[in-house]
Amino acid sequence: MPQLSTGHIIAGAYADKVRRVLFAQLRDKIKAGELTNQLVAQKAGELNRLLFDILVNKLRIDKGDVVRIRVEYDIIDSDIVWKFDTLRIEVFKRVPDEEVEKAVKETIEKAKEVLEKPVTREEAAWTGAKPETHVMPAKVAEAVPLGKTSDNELLVLLKDDKGENLGLAILAPEDNRTRLQVLLIPEAEAYESTKLIDATVDELSKDIEKLTQTINELDYIKIPKEKAEEIIKSKMTKII
Repeated sequence: MPQLSTGHIIAGAYADKVRRVLFAQLRDKIKAGELTNQLVAQKAGELNRLLFDILVNKLRIDKGDVVRIRVEYDIIDSDIVWKFDTLRIEVFKRVPDEEVEKAVKETIEKAKEVLEKPVTREEAAWTGAKPETHVMPAKVAEAVPLGKTSDNELLVLLKDDKGENLGLAILAPEDNRTRLQVLLIPEAEAYESTKLIDATVDELSKDIEKLTQTINELDYIKIPKEKAEEIIKSKMTKII
């Protein structure tokens, strides 16, 4: 069974290396008409999106870190089938093997969900994929800290320039950083965005202007209004 291997490369170049290696390995099959350029590009893109979720979203590696990626695949009925149970990633920085394996397992288990998410600007910068067009649903003019929950999350009420409630920001501590989740409900629609911020919850709570700016620069996806309202209600009942 063929195996794609990137060799040791800087993380910022992984997506290009995956594409080039896969095209090189399948050059003869493309020439013979067994596979199309479009299919190979699509399958490389899918793998790169999953790798982005593992390397950037979960392991938070930097573009200058060194990685090696290996995964087997098969050609079945003129299609490329990734053997995700063979996916192995080596990260040459201080990331424990068990943390890498955990990140791989989590992403592969929800591969369909990852691939269905809109491509963010950050992902596009890493993988070369075309980002989705993200429109800021409404500008946040004011952020008002409400207090902490029993889960040690800081809740921040968001308002528009008219002083009307716009949504909620949820700041959760995560290894001296902050997992920021923003829920906006302008009128009849709801939007969500999440991002890991390189600052503590306390630091962000002391610089509300910076927090507001960050919220206004996020990429948002549309979600059911009922889901957003349910999350907000659940968080609000936990304030202590």
